[in-house]
Amino acid sequence: MHKLILKYSSQRPYQSIFKNIVPTVILLSFLLHPSSILYSNLAQAQNWDTKEIFKPLIKDVERFTLSNGLKVVFYRRKNAPVFSGQLWVKVGGVNERIGHTGAAHMLEHMAFKGSKVVGTKDYQKEEELLAKLDAIDVQDTKAREEILEQIKEIRIDNQFSKIYETNGASGLNAATGKDYTYYMVNLPNVAFELWAWMESDRLLNPVFRQFQEEREVVKEERRLRTDDNPNGKLYEQLILNAYDVHPNKYPLIGWAKDLSSLEKSEVERLHGLYYRPDNMVISLVGDLEIESVKSTLEKYFSRLVRPETEIPTIKEVEPEQTEAKFVGITHKALPRFALAYHKPVFPNTDDMKFTLLHTLLSQGRTSIFYKRLVEGKKIASSVSSSEGPGEIYPSVFYVWGVPKVGTSNATLVKEVEGILEELKTKQFTKQELDSAKKRVMADLLTTMKSNFGIARTLGHAELLWGDWMKLLEMYNTTFNTSSEDLNMIASKYFIKTNKTLATLETEK
Repeated sequence: MHKLILKYSSQRPYQSIFKNIVPTVILLSFLLHPSSILYSNLAQAQNWDTKEIFKPLIKDVERFTLSNGLKVVFYRRKNAPVFSGQLWVKVGGVNERIGHTGAAHMLEHMAFKGSKVVGTKDYQKEEELLAKLDAIDVQDTKAREEILEQIKEIRIDNQFSKIYETNGASGLNAATGKDYTYYMVNLPNVAFELWAWMESDRLLNPVFRQFQEEREVVKEERRLRTDDNPNGKLYEQLILNAYDVHPNKYPLIGWAKDLSSLEKSEVERLHGLYYRPDNMVISLVGDLEIESVKSTLEKYFSRLVRPETEIPTIKEVEPEQTEAKFVGITHKALPRFALAYHKPVFPNTDDMKFTLLHTLLSQGRTSIFYKRLVEGKKIASSVSSSEGPGEIYPSVFYVWGVPKVGTSNATLVKEVEGILEELKTKQFTKQELDSAKKRVMADLLTTMKSNFGIARTLGHAELLWGDWMKLLEMYNTTFNTSSEDLNMIASKYFIKTNKTLATLETEK
């Protein structure tokens, strides 16, 4: 584990520097208001020219790297005196060890517990008590309760969030994926230095308070999202069986057994290995001055020390699937199924051709699945398509279907497979392809209406693919996808030996 060093005073920095900041800006109305120049470029683009579509971003996005290797993408929008700040870290469920699943998501939860400065009245005393708590056997409830009571006296619950809220924040949250974790918040621009200090401080001096309590929260999340949720339960089994060796196969929320035994030391280990400046991206969008952005970020985030060690890599490589797979489960719910096929991810150009295929198959009332199976034959309550579980390592394309009462899973699966087979020779008209491309464009438009949406798009691409401008290449591939390309995709990937079928039947 590398060591992050911070010299700090006993005085809380935000009290002296930012005490006059007040929540004077109501963010919600602005976040729904498009950036007129960017929105106009997107809306009027009819020739699928990605350079024209992204022209405002190409012209004005600033990319730079801090002295410690931390990358920054910044886009100035002057619509209102606010900004969206996001911190992206290239670590997620795929980086966990067997037997310790759920650690990355747990680490995201812990990041809101504060630091050596935020969340405590006396960190030196708290540190001693936390060390004693960690040393006590979990079965010694009496001794643990005594120390916990002492800790409560000096702990300030939810102080991290409250500081942000007091200073006009909205959308304070975080998310963990298979390949990344990111932290987000929207603030008035006068709170930019506060944001820089707060985010860098929780990276420099994390204190994983209330670990046992938060672990119970995550275990409850698992019960709600997976164990008691038919969709979550089915998806977990689909991915587990679709993969043989790659860590993509393990659930992001973690196995129940792993969560029960997860130790704080494992979360600290993950933080030490991956929460390092050369494995992060800061994404900022809003009314900020570039020089202030550069100097402020360097002032606070350059305190993170870049380790001399290499960032750990995933060594497991998923072998090519050679035979069809099947898994069946039961649950107290209506029948449903998930049908998956392995596929590549970007920069393989086949990946972005699937984007158009999703739109044609399952987006809206004019989509193939809806017209054929829901509206036409009336054998499905719903049929949709998606991809998962990650974006850096080969993923799966999957179709999700819920048959209507009186129709079996087997019947609906057969119909879906028939449609996928037809795609191998189906000739889509120019009108059909253009309509699907416009829908992809509309989704992009929706994303680009807010500071948050633009920041997320830029940060996500910069972190995963090393340069946000890879988006041009990605969308260019989608907008140039032909009917023949879709035939090729279907013929190459929708084959029996590449298939995994997971079904859920009603528990008797």
